[in-house]
Amino acid sequence: MSKQQALAILVLWNSGQFDTADIAALLTLTEDAVYRTVHATRFIQKVGHG
Repeated sequence: MSKQQALAILVLWNSGQFDTADIAALLTLTEDAVYRTVHATRFIQKVGHG
């Protein structure tokens, strides 16, 4: 997955208009990769990144 795809996942997810399956199909990624990206970002936001 590229950085651009990861960013696109977050933008699409945060829009509230797409679920993980929709995003995976749009970006030709696996749904698991989309799920892991969303949840990793949530974790980092919760506990900090440093």
